Amino acid sequence: MTDFYGIKPGTIPGFAEAGGGKFMSVEGLPAPTVRHMVMFMDKLRRMYAEDALAFEVCVRHVASIIEDQRRGEGNTDPRENPAP
Repeated sequence: MTDFYGIKPGTIPGFAEAGGGKFMSVEGLPAPTVRHMVMFMDKLRRMYAEDALAFEVCVRHVASIIEDQRRGEGNTDPRENPAP
């Protein structure tokens, strides 16, 4: 998908690479994209503070959509086969 946006493959880490308490780097992403990401994260933080249930429902919905897309693309879940 990153090729579609003109972003060098590997710039955006997969879920397994960004998880586990590690921070995802935004280096290499276009500045407007980074600004939108920061604004979105700020909105999520405010939503959680104002209505934790709304936050939970939205986050679960987004996770479900991502999972559906992953399955539709035929990609396996990287958590299913952890590295030895």
